[in-house]
Amino acid sequence: MTKQLKLFIGNYNYSSWSLRPWLVLKKAELPFSTEMVDLDIPGYKNKLLSISDAGTVPVLQIGEDKLPDSLAISEFAAKCVPNLWPLDEGEKERARAVTKLMHEGFEAIRREAPMNLRRRTSKPVPQDCLNDAAEMDALWTECLSRHDGPFLFGDWTIADAFYTPAATRFASYDLPRSAKADTYISELMSDPYYLEWEAMAFTETHILPETDAVNN
Repeated sequence: MTKQLKLFIGNYNYSSWSLRPWLVLKKAELPFSTEMVDLDIPGYKNKLLSISDAGTVPVLQIGEDKLPDSLAISEFAAKCVPNLWPLDEGEKERARAVTKLMHEGFEAIRREAPMNLRRRTSKPVPQDCLNDAAEMDALWTECLSRHDGPFLFGDWTIADAFYTPAATRFASYDLPRSAKADTYISELMSDPYYLEWEAMAFTETHILPETDAVNN
């Protein structure tokens, strides 16, 4: 890797999509710098559009090129460091499918329990959110039951990066989970790189009022 890498992210406390590729790049041990864009402040949309035509974060700058989308950034990292996916081809395809499911699905849990690392509440959530949580728990349990390691595919993979922000939602909103899922959540949330991100979330002062108002 000779081109300089720079990852544009949203707020540490709220930006689940930013956390995912940040973890992947950290695990890949690819040197990169980070620039955080405060979301939901005057002019932030113009700032995002100046970074990428997508108008969203995260965006990875690779030399003079810009690559938006968490999964695309993660796939770029996997081309540099192949063990970010399982080495077995069948397991790799399974891991990609599980990751894609997180990338595209679980809409209710996104809406009703948005990532908010500073949040702790036990207030009831809507049933569709509970249904998503139960489906995710079942998926984790099925994957974890097939391997000896603590992660979805034994060793840590991109799939675990994509489910880390979801794991934080179980903690933030006290969502019901099985014992196996609870152990997995603890594993993800005790990862040194995650704790590095979480520490930055706890010290930033910017808030997103609409997100903080969810389930108040």
